[in-house]
Amino acid sequence: MRTTSLYTALPLIALFAGTAAAQEVACTKQLKMVDEIQMESRGPGPSSVPVEINGTKQALTFATATPFTQISEAMAQSLGLPVADKQITVSKLTFGKLEGTNVKMPVMGGRGGRGGRGGPGDPAGPGGGAGWLGLNHMLSYDVDVDFGTDKLKFFDQDHCPGGVLYWQASVVGVMPITISNGRVTVPVMIDGKELTGVIDTTATGLNVKEAVAEKILGLAPGMEGKTHTGTLALGTIGLKNTRFNIVTNGAQVGGSAVASAINRSSAMQFAVAQPEVIIGMDLLRKLHLYMAFGEKKLYVTPASPRPAATNTN
Repeated sequence: MRTTSLYTALPLIALFAGTAAAQEVACTKQLKMVDEIQMESRGPGPSSVPVEINGTKQALTFATATPFTQISEAMAQSLGLPVADKQITVSKLTFGKLEGTNVKMPVMGGRGGRGGRGGPGDPAGPGGGAGWLGLNHMLSYDVDVDFGTDKLKFFDQDHCPGGVLYWQASVVGVMPITISNGRVTVPVMIDGKELTGVIDTTATGLNVKEAVAEKILGLAPGMEGKTHTGTLALGTIGLKNTRFNIVTNGAQVGGSAVASAINRSSAMQFAVAQPEVIIGMDLLRKLHLYMAFGEKKLYVTPASPRPAATNTN
């Protein structure tokens, strides 16, 4: 696969211009923005979306690897929402101009149950929210997010194919996008090896399971807890000197030694059968993503410069 540095211009810009010109005759459907929301974040961690739940202002972590919008048990209690079958019903949910009534949401028990995937674990963690804004509130739109400025935009999916690049960019990567097990996934390459990239906006770093590192990437055994520096390719964009965290295969240990060995073996086999890399905010903070769910494509460019912190003194 031929790649280029993230900060090196590609001839794709000219290609997009030519494509757009050719489409003017066949298609005139303009890009229409439905909503624009200013997210909030602290440092390099996840971003939170300001929402209103039954008229009270809250914040939900922007979550592209979570199938459903959900809130913590603590938030449900604080809002006086009765929990039935691990679910609550919100009379009115509002984020930006978008609004839903009688919205049913799962309630996360304990620490949310996702910490093992590289996310914050606690829904009130780095994203500053007490729950997640999940894919069920995104997939009806195209979702555009510039992690440099924390601008989140929703667009109507009825537009000309490929006619989404409304901002200036020196380099553009385009790749197919898939919703797999309630997560946004894209094909990627690490050191020339094909993997599935999971766009996880609640995760921190780039995480690869130990079995994938050994069996797919050819690294030495016993790399769990260590890092590897290599090349990550997102479509036609190549990122050199990218650091990956080598994490556990996810085996559940405990019980007898035989049971533990079986669990470890099963976890390794599963990891190798479905080789993935979790793409978290360490990298995403540098990117502007347009998730064209309607045409099943992801458009990637460098993020806008992050605004300087305002001095309130």
